[in-house]
Amino acid sequence: MQAPEAGRKSVAESGSAIGDLLRRYRERRALTQEELAARAEPALSVHTIGNLERGRTRPYRHTLEALAAALELGDAERADLLAAWRSAYAAPPASAASALQAGREALAHRRWEGAFERLSAADEAKDLPAPDLERLAEAALWTGNSEASMDARQRAHAAYVKEGDHPGAARVALALVINSASRLRMSVAAGWFGKAQRLLEDLPESLEHGQLAFTSALIQSVSGDLEGALSSARTAFEIGQRFGDQDLQALGLTLQGFVLVREGQAARGLALLDEAMATTIGGDLGRLAVGLVYCRTLCACLDLLDYRRALEWTEAIERARGGSAAGYPGDCRVHRAAILIAHGQWAEGEQEARTACAECETFDLGHVGMATYQIGEVRLRVGDLDAAEEAFRRAHELGAVPQPGLALLRLAHGDIATALESITGALAHFSWDGLGRAKLLPAQVEIALAAGEKETARGAAAELAAIAETHGTAALRACTASALGALQLEDGEGPEAVKTFRRGVQLWREVQAPYELARTRIGLAQALQADGDRDASALEIQPALSVFQQIGARLDADRAAQLARELSARGPATR
Repeated sequence: MQAPEAGRKSVAESGSAIGDLLRRYRERRALTQEELAARAEPALSVHTIGNLERGRTRPYRHTLEALAAALELGDAERADLLAAWRSAYAAPPASAASALQAGREALAHRRWEGAFERLSAADEAKDLPAPDLERLAEAALWTGNSEASMDARQRAHAAYVKEGDHPGAARVALALVINSASRLRMSVAAGWFGKAQRLLEDLPESLEHGQLAFTSALIQSVSGDLEGALSSARTAFEIGQRFGDQDLQALGLTLQGFVLVREGQAARGLALLDEAMATTIGGDLGRLAVGLVYCRTLCACLDLLDYRRALEWTEAIERARGGSAAGYPGDCRVHRAAILIAHGQWAEGEQEARTACAECETFDLGHVGMATYQIGEVRLRVGDLDAAEEAFRRAHELGAVPQPGLALLRLAHGDIATALESITGALAHFSWDGLGRAKLLPAQVEIALAAGEKETARGAAAELAAIAETHGTAALRACTASALGALQLEDGEGPEAVKTFRRGVQLWREVQAPYELARTRIGLAQALQADGDRDASALEIQPALSVFQQIGARLDADRAAQLARELSARGPATR
């Protein structure tokens, strides 16, 4: 199969021969696509295997070698596979220069597939200089070839060091910090960060010093050093200003805003995040910067349960991408899934989370863990407890904290003691993180009340109220009202519980969170019933039951229906 002299084959033509061979070898060994994906090292997604076999994806040689090893190909089979790859993708030496130029042009116009194809061809034909290896690394990253991206960056780093270009070597090392951390290789990430620091420590200020400051801010914000993260983020922004770099300015603003939110200065922090997001809409930033700005902004919004702001920026990003979510990087898609789930669109949110898992599997395992947790949360709420268990365990394996879902799963199984132990341990993990604790405290109130541990529930509700006062969002106040209402109801304070639950209903309606609104309405119905107002109780149960049925919350729907039956069996009541 010879490459045509006039140019390279189309995707369908060039990929079909490789795809046919891969499928033939896989079927010969009686492997499913799922089994082959799991055998590959590094692991590949089933989505990637399917695209390769259908000729839709251009494989990098590294990927092909990984598949050959996973399939345990003999020498002849491996040779046939590589021959098909060379014929389809590798430009002959005479065309290396034209392939390189075409790859550079494609990258400049963000045509990632074309850039990866042509730069890979040029790289196969001859050793690329360090700047072109960086270009190849970027193209590989945005076509789902994370390992190829890291390989190209490692070679670029070595080339820059050999040339004595320490800023260039440091820039690539910092990119490898993010690459490695995304694959949960934290020791490797720390090693590349140390290299970057050493390379820059005696040099005059440069743009790379700003990139070092931004990476420091990322690390510090994750480790809990919020003061250090804020200082580093400011440094990154200021260096970005001095060098006129829009990416660095936006990233510096973003991390300042993110840290201020976590410090309890939500208004100041969100203002900076909004400013940075406005820059992304203008199309002036690189794709990595857009992804990081969007990711941190959505994380801050979701930490605050500020779903309205999260939805507004998500819709703005979609409009900027032509009215579709099709252009989302997988890590951004994770946060979009969370918004859909929060707004009661569980089926769409779960599908988005599953798509995000497939897209991030070769790029960002941390976000795969987050998306897997979201899948578990939906499965728990629809009553599929076995699938929820599997998702929460997988999320834990990927470094995500599977809480409060796992504790609530134990509660759903009736194992109250284990549920209480689980949520208590999770809270200890977030000892310094108020917003992280705010996500867990409502579950602690619910589980502690089920366990008869009123003082534990009282302490959790009080802490939640303090966090809501510090951060001031409607959703955190709604969480507090729901938790406090449940505690008052358990204490026999019916009239006070009615007032508190009504405040919670009003706030959840403002937040536009239908599931939480419906659950709070059930609490209000129980408080009204305890207060002797059965007619008003019935009026709250019916819309809540309708929401549960509409979004698929089977366990909650069953409880609401049982409450309605009990109320009906008692007949009309007068107050």
